[in-house]
Parts: sequence; C-alpha cells; structure tokens
Amino acid sequence: MYPDSIIGGTGWDLTTTLPPEVEACRPDYDLYSVQDIYNRIKGGIRRKETTIKKAKTIVDAGIGFLSRGCQRSCPFCIVHKKEGSLHQVATIDEILNPRSIVLILMDNNLLANPNCMDTLREIRERNLVVDISQGIDCRLVNEEIAQELSKIKHLRHLHMAWDLMSFEQQVMQGIHHLKNWISQKKLMCFVLVGYNTTFEEDVYRVRKLAEEKIEPLVMIYNNSRENRMLRHWARYINSRIFKVADFKDYLPWIKEQQFHQNLRMAV
Repeated sequence: MYPDSIIGGTGWDLTTTLPPEVEACRPDYDLYSVQDIYNRIKGGIRRKETTIKKAKTIVDAGIGFLSRGCQRSCPFCIVHKKEGSLHQVATIDEILNPRSIVLILMDNNLLANPNCMDTLREIRERNLVVDISQGIDCRLVNEEIAQELSKIKHLRHLHMAWDLMSFEQQVMQGIHHLKNWISQKKLMCFVLVGYNTTFEEDVYRVRKLAEEKIEPLVMIYNNSRENRMLRHWARYINSRIFKVADFKDYLPWIKEQQFHQNLRMAV
C-alpha cells in the first residue's frame, strides 16, 4: 500500500491520526484464527488442550477502548501528549465480540472516566468477563469502586501500578481498599524502575508490596535497559526467585559479575 498507506502510532510518531470513521470501525474479529494464536503462545508447561482453550478465548474476546487519553500528565508517560485528556470514544456494545462474553479493555485510565461506576455495573449486570489490560489507577480507588470491582469477573489478575515514591500513600490506601473486597492473590502491581528512583527505593517498593501479599512486576524504564544489574534484578523479582533467595545469591548476576571481572583482569 505504500506510499498511500497512513503510517503512525506510538512507535512512529505521536501526531498522525486516522479519520474518526476509521477509529470508530468495529474490530475485525475474523483477522486471526485459533491456530494463529496457538502457534504464538504454545510452549512452556501448559497442556496443549489448555493452550488451545486460551487461544480460543483470545480470538473470540472483544477488544478496544471505551475512552482514550488520561487526565494525568505523568512525566514518564506519553498518553496525555498523544491522546489528550480523557474522553469517551465507544460503548461496550460497539467493541464487544458477539461470539464471546470476554472483553479486553485498553483504556489508559478506566477509573478516571466519570462514567466508570456505570461501566463496572454494566459489566457485572451483563455477566461479562473483563481484562482491564492497562491496569487500574489505584490512587482513585475508594471503598465503592473496590466493592464494584470485586463483583465483576476478571480474566486474569487485576493490575495496578506504583510508579514513583511520591505515590506511596495514595497507592497503599488504594491497595487497602481493594484488599477489603478482593483476595490479594488476584492483585498484581507494576513497579516502574530506572526512571527517577534509586535502587534502594526500588527494593523498598517491592518489599512493601510483598508485605501486603501483592505480586510485584518490575517494569524497566526504556533509558535504563542497559543497566545490567537492574535487568538481572527485574528477572529475579519477576520470576519470583526473591521469595526463596537473596539477590546477592542470584546465580546469573553472580556469573555476569565474574565474567566482567575476568574481562577487566585480562585487559
């Protein structure tokens, strides 16, 4: 189609947009087959039947945005610059796949939408299974929202994020509201590292979450991906090895340090 195709998006630029009628198009749910998805996700310890079932769930799921943009302007995030303030763009009926009750929501900040309680009630009343794929802003969680989130069916963990140290009080308050209604086994928290926190602050946040029985998932900021220790520590945390061993005893990091030490000695 080049040069007549429209090229844009986050990986290309933040200014190119599609016409409103294109943005409003219903997703093409016949684009991929179960076999296509199975070939991508097979492997590991899952049984073949389980993987096929998961592939079918993915293929049949509805996916899309109810809202775009975000009311926050976090310095490490491009959403506000790319999409502006939060605004409604679709209804559940417009993105739901008729073949399934599973709905994957891509909203950047679902809870910031003034209609979020109505959306959560509609999901519950229609008995949908939802995956809030971008996570929830737990700084906005109160008892009412936590209770409503507990009444709907979630496809996987309910995700949230603790990005900056200054968010600690608000994040902990939101987590405590959620734990009043939802088992901590169903909660997971992304931890942004390598942006403006020290390693000690990164360790502190992971330990704090572990004390709350919340699964941490370390996310390395792009500019810090060359930090070898941070990469090893992220793998150490995300593979859950931190539950049984100290980082100083993490063999891959020990081996890399020894390798570079021997390299320096050889030079």
